Amino acid sequence: MYTWRLTGTALRRFNAGYGSGNARLALVLQHCSGPRAQGRGRFGSYRRRISSWFREQGTQVAQACKRQFEFVAAQRIRRCIQIFHLYTRIWDEVALREFLRQWRLRLARNSRNFLVSAAGVGCVYNWDRDRISDEEINRYNREIEGIYKLQDSTVICAKCHLRMVIDTVQSDVKYCKCSGAQPSAASDENSDGWQPFIERQDMLIWRKVEPNSGGLFAYKVYGSFSDVTAEDFLQVQIDVDYRKQWDPTAQELEIIETDPESESSTNHSTDVIHWEMIWPKLFSNRDYVYQRRWVMDREKGLVVIVSRVTEHPGVPERRGIYRVRSYWSYMVIKPYTDFHESGIEFGLTYFDDPGVAVPSAVTAWVALRGLPDFLIRMRQASKDYQKYKLMRKDAPDSTSLALSEEGVSKEQIKVNVEDKLKNDETSTRDYTDSQDDSTNSTNNVDLTREQQENDLAESENKDTNAAPKEEQGLLHYFYLTKLFAFLDF
Repeated sequence: MYTWRLTGTALRRFNAGYGSGNARLALVLQHCSGPRAQGRGRFGSYRRRISSWFREQGTQVAQACKRQFEFVAAQRIRRCIQIFHLYTRIWDEVALREFLRQWRLRLARNSRNFLVSAAGVGCVYNWDRDRISDEEINRYNREIEGIYKLQDSTVICAKCHLRMVIDTVQSDVKYCKCSGAQPSAASDENSDGWQPFIERQDMLIWRKVEPNSGGLFAYKVYGSFSDVTAEDFLQVQIDVDYRKQWDPTAQELEIIETDPESESSTNHSTDVIHWEMIWPKLFSNRDYVYQRRWVMDREKGLVVIVSRVTEHPGVPERRGIYRVRSYWSYMVIKPYTDFHESGIEFGLTYFDDPGVAVPSAVTAWVALRGLPDFLIRMRQASKDYQKYKLMRKDAPDSTSLALSEEGVSKEQIKVNVEDKLKNDETSTRDYTDSQDDSTNSTNNVDLTREQQENDLAESENKDTNAAPKEEQGLLHYFYLTKLFAFLDF
């Protein structure tokens, strides 16, 4: 019974010529219900037909499975190839980046030797093209006379011909007491835009806005030191080893290359110098690559030092250090009598852009407090230069000159500067208020002798060594170098 049901079901599913299910099934049953031999023969024919159909369908199914397997296998192989190429490309890029990183590190570590050996003669410094010319040196021969005229036109009263008060009263200067005093020639034609800014003992400082600098100032300094020789003062400017002793902000300072035309001369030299200056941890250190030329003219009794930024293949930029691109300066030193005798006057004019957007009030406050302190340090370093030479001669390998009477280290300067940064905003507001008061008081310069002495005593208390160490020569001196970079060279 089950055999007939299975046969009927198979016929209904696979026989394409199957018409009426009931009629065909009745026919099968009729054939099978006859004599045994007859039934076996007819059932055998259907069995052969069913077997033939299964063989045909099996071949088609096997071919379909084969095609499906080939398709899936091809897709898998293609995906594997794509993944292989992808990872190969990624590994190549990683390897390339790692190679470039290692190359940059090696270049920064051995920049000078590497560039000279790899680039050859084509990348050496071109002295003929970049050398500071004689005409530029001679341009500043009359700088001291120009400062005299600038004094007359900006700080000398037109009525009584006495000095006008700039910001503080000095004990050894007679000041004008005229009401509503005006300088003898206040026009920009005579002053060239220079405005009086700071006055300290034996020093005057002017400033003016540098064109195309975004509001930054250039500074002009005039000093007259009776206790310093011109030879020692010059050495303080050009001796890079000595500078690293008395200047705690000099992280690195070296002469990269000397002009072949001046190597054997004792009265002039032209050098390319690299200087890295320490900044607080909140900022990147600044570095300068600049050419400095100095000439000592004993016949004229003058020393002229000119500096300006340049590019040298031996000093590429380094990661984490900001390269200053805008800087220039010139200094003129004139002895009272002779180069080896005490007494000099000098003029120093400079500008640099450290790459930091600082409000003008902060810049003025920093310069007001920092410039005089830096000049005092430079003056003391000039007085101590002979001692330094003796110490270096006696112990060349262990010479060490104290940075100042306070014995301040570079790390102490960093720490104190960072502590002071927190109080900058308050200090700037205090400075702005004090400037307003100072402006009002300057217009009323008719002071009594007692009032002048009180003001003098108060200013001395602020600017002498009696001030706390963190207030004397730390923050002020550090920020000063930002505004006063390389002029002392």
